[in-house]
Amino acid sequence: MLPNKYSDQEQAIITRFFKSIPKDLCASLSNDQVKAIEAAIVTNTVRTGHCVDLRPTIGFGKWHYYAVLLAGRDRRSDKRKNGSLSLLCKSLGIVVGAILLFMSAVLTMYLIKSALGIDIFKHFSFGVWDAFRNTFLS
Repeated sequence: MLPNKYSDQEQAIITRFFKSIPKDLCASLSNDQVKAIEAAIVTNTVRTGHCVDLRPTIGFGKWHYYAVLLAGRDRRSDKRKNGSLSLLCKSLGIVVGAILLFMSAVLTMYLIKSALGIDIFKHFSFGVWDAFRNTFLS
């Protein structure tokens, strides 16, 4: 059933697929149907048209984590619709990111001001510089 035009990885995926189908149903398929199914399986599972395809795996003891980074041109025939929930999540992400960036900038400027010994309010301090100095500079 497996032609030689597929790699070992592709053939393994095709074999697993056909083993999951009942034998009587698999026997009723014509050669054209089998070839079409094999081509669809290979197209949708193995081959990627991404210019960046990183799939690192990191293990910590008995736990293993993975990350996937894909980048490339969108070649899907049906473009995904941007739903209102997706738009809301993206908007919240941008707002939270902007707030964190602003807070980081303010904290950095405050630490620089404190390192230079500039006091805006006499005899008042938030204690951030002292905590930073005791933690990182001691």
